[in-house]
This record gives sequence, structure tokens and C-alpha cells, in this order.
Amino acid sequence: MKFGRNLPRNQVPEWSTSYIQYKALKKLIKSAGEEAKHAHGADTAAFFYSLDRNLEDVDQFYNKKYGDAIRRLKLLHDRYGWSLDTANGIDEDEKEDLMGALLELRGQLRKLKWYGETNRQGFVKITKKLDKKIRHTATQRRYLASKVDPKQFATNISLLETTKTINDWLEKLGDIRIRDDNSSTHSSRSLRRASSKAMLALPAGILDSVDQAIRADDSLRMTKLLSRRSPNTDPVNEGLPPILTLNLLQRAISCKAKACIDQLLAMIDELNAGDDINKRNCIHRLIITTGRSKSCGDGEPTTDAMQNSLETTNYIKPAAPPVLAPLSSSTKEHDDASELSRDDKATVLLEHLLDQLRPQQKSAIQARDVYERTPLHYAAQYGCVAICQILLSRMQAWGHFESSHGIDAPFLLDADGYSPLHLSVIGGHPKTTRTLLEAKDLKGVNDREAAAVRKNMPKSGEVLALAVKANFVVIVKLLVEAGVDLDYQDAQGETALHVAARFGHTACAKILLEGHDDQKADLEIAENSFGWTPLFTASVDGHIEIVRTLIAAKASLEKLDTSGWTAKEHAALRGHVDIAAVLAAVTASPSISELDPLSANSSNPSALNRSLTERKSNATTNGNGNGTLRSTEPVKTYGHRYLTKETMILVSLGTMDTRKVVEAVNLDRIPLAEAHSTQLDTALSVVVSASGANGEPSIIDLPVQDNISTDPIVFTALDVTKVKLLFDIVPTYAGSPNQRVGRGVALLSSIKPSVGSKRITLQGDLAVPVMAAGTLEVIGSVNFNFLIITPFTHPKMTIAGDLTYWKSMASTMVIGHRGLGKNTAARNSLQLGENTIQSFIAAANLGAQYIEFDVQLTKDHVPVIYHDFLVSETGIDAPVHTLTLEQFLHINENRRTPHPSRPPSPISAAERAINGSDPRKHRSMSLGDMKVSETSDMSERMKNTRDFKSKGFKANSRGNFIQAPFTTLEELFIKLPERIGFNIEMKYPMLHESEEQEMDAYAVELNSFVDEVLTKVYDLGKKRNVIFSSFNPDICLLLSFKQPSIPILFLTDAGTSHVGDIRASSLQEAIRFASRWNLLGVVSAAEPLVIAPRLVKVVKESGLVCVSYGSLNNDPQNVKLQANEGIDAVIVDSVLKIRKGLTVEESPATIAI
Repeated sequence: MKFGRNLPRNQVPEWSTSYIQYKALKKLIKSAGEEAKHAHGADTAAFFYSLDRNLEDVDQFYNKKYGDAIRRLKLLHDRYGWSLDTANGIDEDEKEDLMGALLELRGQLRKLKWYGETNRQGFVKITKKLDKKIRHTATQRRYLASKVDPKQFATNISLLETTKTINDWLEKLGDIRIRDDNSSTHSSRSLRRASSKAMLALPAGILDSVDQAIRADDSLRMTKLLSRRSPNTDPVNEGLPPILTLNLLQRAISCKAKACIDQLLAMIDELNAGDDINKRNCIHRLIITTGRSKSCGDGEPTTDAMQNSLETTNYIKPAAPPVLAPLSSSTKEHDDASELSRDDKATVLLEHLLDQLRPQQKSAIQARDVYERTPLHYAAQYGCVAICQILLSRMQAWGHFESSHGIDAPFLLDADGYSPLHLSVIGGHPKTTRTLLEAKDLKGVNDREAAAVRKNMPKSGEVLALAVKANFVVIVKLLVEAGVDLDYQDAQGETALHVAARFGHTACAKILLEGHDDQKADLEIAENSFGWTPLFTASVDGHIEIVRTLIAAKASLEKLDTSGWTAKEHAALRGHVDIAAVLAAVTASPSISELDPLSANSSNPSALNRSLTERKSNATTNGNGNGTLRSTEPVKTYGHRYLTKETMILVSLGTMDTRKVVEAVNLDRIPLAEAHSTQLDTALSVVVSASGANGEPSIIDLPVQDNISTDPIVFTALDVTKVKLLFDIVPTYAGSPNQRVGRGVALLSSIKPSVGSKRITLQGDLAVPVMAAGTLEVIGSVNFNFLIITPFTHPKMTIAGDLTYWKSMASTMVIGHRGLGKNTAARNSLQLGENTIQSFIAAANLGAQYIEFDVQLTKDHVPVIYHDFLVSETGIDAPVHTLTLEQFLHINENRRTPHPSRPPSPISAAERAINGSDPRKHRSMSLGDMKVSETSDMSERMKNTRDFKSKGFKANSRGNFIQAPFTTLEELFIKLPERIGFNIEMKYPMLHESEEQEMDAYAVELNSFVDEVLTKVYDLGKKRNVIFSSFNPDICLLLSFKQPSIPILFLTDAGTSHVGDIRASSLQEAIRFASRWNLLGVVSAAEPLVIAPRLVKVVKESGLVCVSYGSLNNDPQNVKLQANEGIDAVIVDSVLKIRKGLTVEESPATIAI
């Protein structure tokens, strides 16, 4: 693996500019090497100068970061000593803060360790490259030994010792049990949290007595005890150490000892504690403690609040860096009876504390902690309405807040850019939000002035977008009424209405559109990437109610994005046919003669289709390319890559089933008690590799992208039974995939359940547990699916250079569906039974170049021609693969030989060539002239089957159609002239189809199915033109990799019906799939192409053949729309009718499929 290529992915993102400048150093080596070729020696002075500067920069950055970590750790040592053995008395809030700080500190040290390891590896690699490129240098060993290895970052020795200390602390904290506040031991220990130097000021006995006095709120006794703190100190001239006094004040606040609070406040000058690891003062801690224990009130927490506390307090989220700041509460505000009021003890205590502050202490109300958050931030985050009111009134009274600046003024933003209003909205607290918005009322600012202030504050617009995203309808209404800027655009140019459109939040969208006073949301603001208005966003993401709402609000429906496409076309492409139909109903229908607005730019199709490649409206435009269409050549080559000896294994993470919500990698939560032993609280990646197979491991960052399932990882092997799939969980920035945290293993020989010989389950999704590397505990699971493609060989399988996949046609080809057309309930004309030899012969007599038919396999693996998955003629819903060939053919045999009504006519030579020596069927049989009782018998037999119940008839059945016997693929090859090409649709059920038909979820093994059909084709095909097609994506993959000479078309419903496979869900996905695997083209349902005919060009500009099918193609006008855009072929039921419709302008070729 190339170090330079992998360096960007192994970098800690926020430190990426501080790594070794590997590429720049490589350029210097290259220049020195070129110089060495033209001179007697190379001048490496410039290289070594730059290398030394890189070394200095890396070492300086490492030492600075390590020094910062050591300083924070020293605060803990000063506060708790070097051991936590006496820390069993700390309260729950302090334990949570302490563990959070330690986890965050350990996370920083881990990243610093990886930083050092990666950079040392960089120096090793670059000096090795120097020795390789420039002869007789031999500098690597000397340079590393003398300059690199002595640096701290090269060994990480001190860092590893510090990490061990933190893990020891975490282990002890995990074992601490929080006791109640009734024991004096606990009470005294809680005071000993002061630094060890401060503790020397009070003997242990006095400390216990002081604590008892505070608990009893006996300020006089407390003062006397403190004045007797040491016989060697002057009680008048020497005061208590500030750290100890602040600790006593915190204890008094915890005990709600107001008299002691008053006395202790008089003994200190400021409230900021220098030894607090989070830089919080007693006001911060009081509000955080109140918020954590609230609904916000004295009553018992609700079940939701308790569950939220459990989630955020007792567990660490895996695959993410630890968060030191208290998480936003998801506790919703409750009724007035249960929420925190001005009369609540905690509220009264806060007011008392604030009122007793001396002038020099009042700045503590706006003091910032390590996250730049003030006490107001935490009051807003926890939804404490009364506390917010108290803080705001005091801040304004003391001159710390001007309402004209707004509640989201820059000076109120924390380190993440969040104001108190942000945190209130994120937490879902409407009453707190109202309080913050009404802060103006405290100083008499009128509504119009306040609204003007908020409209000019960009952060207010951000808050509105956050509320819309979370679908907090009440809060959105509050913000709109408060005059927040409705048209604020973020860095991507999106407004709150774009956000509502993306997530389908109709109620929020309606509030934005209604607006307030003279302000309403602008419908036509376009975002920066593609020029999409909210209508485009809703159309792309498939939210039909939002689309209807925007239509009612008079949004521009014909507007084009920067690539020249309409919202209707985007919806049609992505399978949202219902939305496309709604838009089509209120926009002008496409005209056959209209000028293509893109024709002027047709020389650059990639630019035209840029906005069409994204699956969702919020897809990134720069990344690893998973979100864009694969680049393809516009011309298909004959003789593509195929398997000859090795078996191919395609591994896809996650699920293909759009009906499921399954994470590709699911890691269990980490209990805080086990925090000291885990490595899961950091950025992680999964490395997918295969033992016993060929193929590069694939590294995928967690969490896995949504579209990862359609980008499989490819391995090849000679013996697939010996292959083991390995899923390693590794730290993302460790720089080495060998530092694994856990592993999951799948044995391909036994991972799927056996369902019999040459049978396979249709349930493709699998899961394997992930075991921790050190403890072998199960820490999660990996969900995936895989496809095995075995090689196919046949003596007649060759690649002829003079053949092509597809000859360009001057006009659109008309293709007859299932011969002369599928059977329908209409009685307009007498219909030949579909998929029968008679129907195919009739199509051939009309000049058809191709015929299309559906192939399935019987129980004894014989390819037969039958469309439906269930054979209703049996009287039960029997799948084709459960019947033998004899049983299948017998079902439709004529069971009687009636007397002929007149002598038969002589048999022609052409008929004899087709039917062989078989005698001609009697006229009465061929015309269905049978007794009414026999027709009734067949209908009676089928009346309880699914197909008959849903349609009221069965195709190719007596009494309804001109019935003919079932046939086999072999019979078609033998009886039909070689000039007639075959389009063989491989009929193989997908999981959602088997569930819809209530079939058992198993079928013929995929490779056996395809191999049997291919064998017949190569045995009997001779020079006949053959094309394969299938709705099943896996069948298309097998057909493509098993042979090089027969083209494959991918059939797709294009969103006209619900499917369970993402690859079959839309025309866009069909294009991705066909392009990715070099298929000939796609056969799409006609609906999206009729609604948006220009999509034909999207298919063709992707280098694919475009064909459509469906009932809409029986209307000549619809076919003309598609033909005008250059569609290659249309599949129709009414061949003659469509031919006549097209011959007005052209003379089309006719093909029956």
C-alpha cells in the first residue's frame, strides 16, 4: 500500500495541516534524482532542510498537544491527589463530569498517539525513498537514529504512561458507588475534593465538624471552626485558601444552607475555581445539577427523562469521540404543575445566591467554562424556564446583556457556535424558547424593533433551520412569530424551507409559507450546488405532501436547475412517479415538436447530468465518489471481462432491501463502568477482507454511508468453500489496519442455511457478531450480503470480432410483448395465448426480428416458457420450480381428441417445417371449440388461486384465449426459424416478489439456474441472435460474468411499483447498476419516460441502450414522445397500431419481444 496515497485518510481531520508534508518532500527527491542523472552527484541540501523543518514542526505540534493534556491532568491531580482511593464520596454529578473529562482527555491522547505513529512512519518512508532514488546516500538509518527516534512523538513512551494513569482513574470511577448524603464519612470526603495543599489548612477533625455545621446551616459554628483551623495561623490576618473556601461554598449550596452561603461569599473575592477541570463555577454547577435532576422540578422525573438520563449518563456512544459537554436534554417541558417554578427550592436558592453576590463577584453570571458556555447556556439546554428568567433579569440589571443585541448575539455563542437559543431549540423546549425570545420585554424594547434585530442576526436563521429539521412545530411557530429571518441561507445556500422539504415536515413548511406580518418564506430561493428550490428538494427526496403544499403556494413549476432539468424530471428519474404525475398534471405536457433546451449543450453531457447523479438532496458533491454515477464509455464493446477459472464473490455491507432499516455495522453501547478498557469511543473504520481469496481489503469509515450496499467489494477464489470473510473494526486514524479493536468472521461454506440440493434461500441479508480483540466479548454485529458467481464453460462459447452487441437503428424499433402481446381481459379481438409457439409464429409472420419470452426452471432443471411465478392451472398456487417437466407439460395437455367437424386441409411445407411430423390439431381444438362443461371445469379449478382471483382470468386458458400447449426453451430453438432473434427474460423471483406471491422464500440456486439456460443457448443457438434480460439484478450480474458474447438488458419498474431491492427502485438506480457492470442497457417502465421524455437522453448519455415497456406504450402519442428523444425500442401490446402511428414520420423496424 502506498503511504502517500493513504496518508490523507490516516490523518486526524482537525490536525491535517500539521502532518509531515510527504508529497512536497517526494517532489524534492524527484528533483534531486533528475539532477543526479545529468550531473555527477545530487544536491540533497534542499531536501534535508525541508525534512528538518518538517521534523521540527511535527515535534513542536506533538509537544504542545501533549503539554495541554498534561496541564489538564494536573488539575485533576491537584484536586483529587494522585489516587482516587478517597473519592468514594463524590456525588453523581461530579462523577459524571470527571468521567467525561477523562474520556475526552484519553481520546485526545489516542489521537496524539496515532499522530506520532503516522508521522514517524512518514519519516521512515521518505528517507527510504531517498535512499532508493538517489544512489550511495544511505541516510535512512543514520537520520532516524540521530534525529527522529529521540523525539517524543517517535516513541510515545510518556504518552502511554499518561494513558495508563487515565485508564486507572476510569477503572476506579467505574467501581465507585454513589451513596446518600446521610453519612458523615461521605460528607467529610466530599469536602476533601479541594486540592491537597488547601486540605492542609484544616485538620481532619475540624473538617468533619465544619461539614456538620454546613449541613445544619449553622453559620456561626462554621465561622468559629474555621477561625480555629490551625494553632499556627492568625485567624484575622490570614484567610482561608480560596480553593478551600470555594469548595465549602459548593458544599453549602448542595446542602441549601443559605446562612453559610452568605458567610462564605463574604470570605472570597471571585467564584471562578482555578482547579476545576471544566472551568465551571458554582453557578454553572448548580444549574447543571438542577437540570439533570428535573422534569424541571422537585417531582419525580418522568420515565422518558429517566431513560434519557440513563442513555446519556451511563453509556458511551461507540464509533464517535467522547463528548465532554453535557448532552442536550431530550426531556420535554411539562405542565405548569410539574415544571420548575419560581417558588421551587432550587430556583429560590439560585435567586438567593445571585442576590448575595458582591459587585466583584457578579461577573460569575457570565463566566465561561471550557466549552465557552455561560450558566444561561445550561439553563436553556435543560429547559429550565424559571432559571432562564432569573438569569436574564440579573444579567440585564447588572449590564451584562443588552436585549438590542439579541439572544443569539456573537458574544453569547459557545465554542460550537451555539447560543442559549440554539440549545433550547435543540432540546425541544418551547417555553424556554419563548422566554429567551421575549427577553426584550424586560427592558421595554418594542416588538418591531426586536424583530428587526433578530432578522439581522444570522444565527436566528440557523436556529429556525434546526427547529424545522427536528420538526418542533410549536417552536417553529414561535420563531416565525418572533420575526426570525425566514429566508436565511446557510453555507450551502439552503433556507429553512429547503430543510422542511428534505425531511418531509409538512406542518413546518405550512408555517413558513404562512409567515408572519409582512414576512413569508420565499419559494424560489435556490441553493448553491445545483440551483434547487424547495420544490426540487421535495421532488428529489420523494415527499409528495410537501410538493402539493408548494404547488398550492404557487411555486414555480417550470423552473430549471443549473443543469437545465425540472423538478418533474428529477422526481421521475428517482422513482417518485407519483410526484412526477402530480407535477405533470399542473404543467404543460411535453410537445413532440418542442425544441430541446439542452441541444445547444449536448457536447458536454456530463455537465448536463451533474444534478441528476445525486440520490438525495443533501448528498455531498465531493467525496469518494460513492454518490455519483460511475463514468462509462458511450459505446458498448463486444467481449467484456468474464470468469474463466476463479469464482467471484461480491460482498455488500448493509442491506439491499429498501423496506428495512439496518445499519451495516452496529456496535453496542459501552457502559461507563467499562470505559477504562474500551477503544470504541473514537472514530472507527471497518476493514473488509477475505482469507483464502484474492482481492484488496476495503477500508470503510463508520458510520457507513447509506449507498454502500450498491457498491460491493470484489474477491475471487478457486475454492469458495475455503473462503472466510473478515470484518475488522479498527481505529480510523491509527495508520495501520492491524490495530484491530474487534473482528467478525463469516464462513462462506456454512453462513447460509441449506434448503436442499441446488436450492437457495431468497433471504440474502446476514449478520455475524463482532468479538472484542482483547476480551472476546461480543461488542456488536456486521450486517451484509454476498453473491457467489461461479465460472461457466462451454465448447461453443467464443468471441467473434465481427459481431456487435447492438446495431444502431435509424428509427425506433417496435417490439411485440410476449409475441403478439400479453393476454388481457379485453374482448376487442381474439387473442393468441401469450408465450406460446403459435403466438411467436404469428409475430414472425408479421416480420418480427426478435421474440421475447419468460424462462423459468422446473424441479428437474429444464428451462420452460412461462410468465407467472405460480402455475394456477394446477388448481393451487404451485411455483414452477416445484413441478417436474412432465407435470408442467401435462397440466396444459389436451385431454380429449374430439371428432373433426370436417376433414383437415393439406399440411403446407412451412407448417411441416415448424411442427415436424406431428399431425395438425383438429380445428375444433385450435379454436377452443370444446364443451362448456370443460371450460367450466378449468375455471372451477383455478377460481381459488391468487392469479385468477386478482385478474378474473388466466393467460393462455381455454374459453378466454386461443389456448396452446406449454413449451420449453429447447422446443423454441428447434421449431422457430433461426432468423428470429430471442430476447430471453430470465424469470427469477426476488424476495419481495416471493412475499407478495406468498411463496416459500427459496428457489433454484442462482448459478444452476443461469448455467442451465446458458447451456441450452450455446447448445442450440447456432447463429441466432440472442439477448438476455431480467428484473433480478443478481441474475444480470451472473449472466454478465459467465459469458462474453451475449448482451444483457436490465429490466426495471422505475418506481411504478414498490420493490424490495434498491437497485430496482428507480430509473436512476437502474442506470447506476447497468453502467457499473457494463450491461447493454435498461428496459424501463414507460411512465417516467412519458412524463419526462428527456430522461431518454440521460440513459443514452450514460452509454446505455434505452428501451421502454408498459401499457402507456399502447398509445401512439406516448411512443412518439419517446421516439422524438431517440429511444432505441418500445415494447408494446398493439404492434400494428403503434406501427401505423409511427409510420407517419418514419418507417420503423419491427421486432417482437
